[in-house]
Amino acid sequence: MRSKETCDGNLDNSEVKKEVSKLRICLAQIVAVNVKNVLLVVYGLTLGMPTMLISNLTGSDKDEPIVLDDDGISWLGSLNFLSVPIGCLISGTMASTLGRIRSMQVICILFFGAFLLYYSASQSWHLFFALFLTGFSGGLLEAPTLIYTVEITDANLRGALCSTSSAAIAIGVMVCFILGTVFPWRVMAIINGSIPITELALLMFIPESPYWLISRKEFQRARKNLAWLRGWCGLASIEEEFQNICNKLLAEQQQSSENKCSLNSLKGYFKSTFVKPYLIVCVTFVLANFGTPQINVYAVKLFELLKVSINAYYATILVGVAEILGSILLIILVKPMGKRRLSFTTQLGISIGFLITGIYAYNIGVLNFETTAVANSDYNWIPLVSILSIAFFSYLMTFSLPWIIMGEVYPSDIRDNASGISAGTGYIIAFLSNKCLLSLVEEITLPGVLWLYSVVAFLGIFVLYLILPETEGKSLFEITEHFAGRAKLDNKVGKKASKLIHDFANNVNCDGVANKGFNES
Repeated sequence: MRSKETCDGNLDNSEVKKEVSKLRICLAQIVAVNVKNVLLVVYGLTLGMPTMLISNLTGSDKDEPIVLDDDGISWLGSLNFLSVPIGCLISGTMASTLGRIRSMQVICILFFGAFLLYYSASQSWHLFFALFLTGFSGGLLEAPTLIYTVEITDANLRGALCSTSSAAIAIGVMVCFILGTVFPWRVMAIINGSIPITELALLMFIPESPYWLISRKEFQRARKNLAWLRGWCGLASIEEEFQNICNKLLAEQQQSSENKCSLNSLKGYFKSTFVKPYLIVCVTFVLANFGTPQINVYAVKLFELLKVSINAYYATILVGVAEILGSILLIILVKPMGKRRLSFTTQLGISIGFLITGIYAYNIGVLNFETTAVANSDYNWIPLVSILSIAFFSYLMTFSLPWIIMGEVYPSDIRDNASGISAGTGYIIAFLSNKCLLSLVEEITLPGVLWLYSVVAFLGIFVLYLILPETEGKSLFEITEHFAGRAKLDNKVGKKASKLIHDFANNVNCDGVANKGFNES
């Protein structure tokens, strides 16, 4: 019978602590995060599928057995968002039960099944079921992918590495647009299906989250995984960090076990540490979903209506390129600029882009999706540039913001389920905004909708200024203390470990009193 593991056990005291280069530490975390990101590339492929399907299932292809009317098209552009919240509700439980890595492997299998269903579809309900399955699978991936990145990265790297998630999704969308331009959509579906199978194998080579292993009391394996993530170093090099993580998690776990099997277990969701960040995340989701998803889903149709200066399919590929460029620039800028300043900048860029697009659509008489207009060839580059700028600024921060902060703002004892609930809420907002688009166009015209998006983006600058704290460079513990009201985050980008972290590492609370709650049992 195996002896019970402890935080202190199984460490070779003769091992000498060796310094590891910063480059090596960064590289290990970059490798782990980017292997995880392949799954988000797969999710991006599923988001690109409706755009390609809409352009192929309107009856223009006589050899295509599936033809959809306007109502079918509106469901095609939004159904996957409706099923995502269902997966999100299960996501946190799955991530905490199976672990982050194993959960992602299960999701790979589900994505593969959905792409096979696309390929073999002969009736419209087959497509709708495949959309439902991709949305459900996308919901399942929220907690394990978000939390995995947050838990394995240093505070100084977390913002940049969390930002890579949006880049991965944008790459998936663009790859799908390119494949849809080159291949028939069924061939594109089977090519897409090969990627989750590849990811299933890649996930075997990166370590499980040390946080999850500690919560399962697998301390020795957690040590080894943390050493892997800190530059493939020896156990002695990570022992201090390991003990800090271990003390805090075990104290939270002990408190959680005292509330288990009672209504007290729900108290965490009524505290300010959940309510305040949840409201902030909801606001960022509203801003993220007013325009960006619609630009992606209806890209081909929109470019055709506005008679842009290049082929509509090529223009759609450029949307994917703009989103990737925005995501890459986000990775570079988030650390020096912080999330707040980037958010203000991108909201302004999005607002101007929608304003210009709406003015152009109004001037050439495009009032709905059925309008046939002749654009002035001297100015038909304007809507192309303005729409590409919307895509660029959206992925520079606005679309990415809720996904970056979601894994940071909740305390560890509710992080799994809170992230799932937040992501589910976000996709309900996305579904409503996509499903209502055609109805809104009928009521206030296409230029009116574009101007509405512009106003919402502009007002978002002031709302975010009031409610969004700067979390860049701040530790998870600092962020939790801020929302608990025991400390306050300043709006400066954190570059050094703060006094709060120093106190925590030495088991001292915010009042300078020894904090016995973090002592080892």
